[in-house]
Parts: sequence; C-alpha cells; structure tokens
Amino acid sequence: MDTARKRIIVPSFGFWAVVVLVSAVMVLLAVFSTPSVQIAALGVLVGIGVGVLWEIHRYWRQWRRNIGLLDTPLFLAHDAEFFEHYQAISRSLLRISQNSDEIYRKTALQQIGQISQHITRLAAGTIVFEGTETWRIAYEKLLRSPGLHLYRSVAWVKTSQYWQDGPGLQSMRLNYELHDGGRLNIERIAILDDEVWPEDEPLPKSPISEWIHEQHSHGIWTKLVRKSALTSESDLLVDMGIYGSRAVGTQELDDRCRTVRFVLTFDYDAVAAAEERWRRLSVYATSYRDLLDHFRLDE
Repeated sequence: MDTARKRIIVPSFGFWAVVVLVSAVMVLLAVFSTPSVQIAALGVLVGIGVGVLWEIHRYWRQWRRNIGLLDTPLFLAHDAEFFEHYQAISRSLLRISQNSDEIYRKTALQQIGQISQHITRLAAGTIVFEGTETWRIAYEKLLRSPGLHLYRSVAWVKTSQYWQDGPGLQSMRLNYELHDGGRLNIERIAILDDEVWPEDEPLPKSPISEWIHEQHSHGIWTKLVRKSALTSESDLLVDMGIYGSRAVGTQELDDRCRTVRFVLTFDYDAVAAAEERWRRLSVYATSYRDLLDHFRLDE
C-alpha cells in the first residue's frame, strides 16, 4: 500500500488523541452540565463530525484523481485494443523525451499538444472528420446498428449538386434499403437556398426536385423550407443527422458540395439540443406531400 493511501485510510496518532479528548469532554458534560448545555455541545460535535467527513471525502477524491494516472495501465490491460495503443504511445513519448535537440523537442511538443487536444475531444465523445468522405463509413455503421429505429436528417441544400455525386448517391441507396426494409424510419427536413427553390416556384428546381421526389416515393417523411424563411432563426441553418438518442452528426460543405468537416458527437445533451432544433425547424417547414398536392391542383 502506497504512502498516499496510508495517509487517508490509516488514522494518525493525532487523530486518536482528538477523539479521546472530545470523548472525555462529552462525558464530563453529560455528568456535570445542564441539558441545554449538553444539547449545544452535541450540536457542535455533529457540526465537527460533518466537517471531518467532508474533508475525508475531499481528500479521497483528490487521491483518486492522482492515483488514477498510475492505475491507467492496469485498467487498460483489460482492454487489449486500447492497451496496445497505450503501449505504443508510451514508448514513442519516451523516445521523444530522450532527444535533447531543442528545436526537435519544441516542434515535437507542439505537435503532441495538437494530438492531445484531438484525443481530449475523442474522450468527450466527439469525432471530427476533416476534408474527407470517410465519415460515411461511420454513418453507415450507425444506420445499420442494432437498436437504431429512427434517423432524422436536416439537409441544407445550398446548390443543385447537393448529394448528387457518387458518395452521396450511395448514401441515399443505403437510406432506401434500410427504410424500404422496415429496419429504419427516416425523416428529413430540407433547407433550400433560393437558388434551388425560387420564391415564385411551387417546387424546387431540378435535379433537387427529383432527389426529393424519389425519397417521397420510398415513403420517407419529407418537409421543405426555404432558407429565406429562417432569417430570424439563423441557428436553424445546419446540416445534421440525429441517430436515435445515440449520436448527432453535423456536416459542413464547400461550394462544390464536398465535405469540409463532419463532426460526430456521442453525447446525450448534444442529441437533446439537436432534437430541440429539429422541433423548432419543423414549425417553419411544409410537408412535401402537401406541396405536391397543391401543385397538382394548380395544373
């Protein structure tokens, strides 16, 4: 047993001396004092006891934080996959620390700091994909995961090229497969820039109109809203997906509809905030079915 643990768990001589002294004082008060004095003394004793217990709790938490780092290899040893990475990282850090070149050390520490920040985000449940479409692998795994029955998507359609490339069309085929097979219920709200859905047009322009209609034909619940209708609610302008109560993903696209950043967060509070945003956005959006019915009546 280490010294820190002995200091917390094993009482010192001074502790027992205080206990004996307080006990003697309480015995004398019980024998020679009046009931009111006894009650007052008991109240003081209870207050001291609560304070001592709080200090013990505080020191215990502090010990747990300190000793946790020392126990890390023992805990990770039960998880072979993470323990392998822990060993590799530890060996690499040891080799870096043994290099005395000042420029090398400063440059290495700067890059290690960036890696450390990245790992801290991962530990908080956030995974960031930058400048790559590989996020779609995690996207597919989530949609296919057992227990996921509802996927809510907000598509911010800035141009007519939105999800019209190979990866986007492949993701749509996945949507249709899971929705048609009854494995997943998909709901989608499309935010359309005026360029895609002009103010004087009953329906969006091609090819987005076909993209939306195809989803409608597969039974995917779809609603539309113009970006101009959200001028007073700019925080609703987002491209995101809500994977049940498990995770929320947000996507940023460039002018050519290529993914700049995709952030996937496994956090209940983040999902709850996304759900609230979805509810607010639903107030402004109109069902595609209703728009289609009005369009047919006008023809």
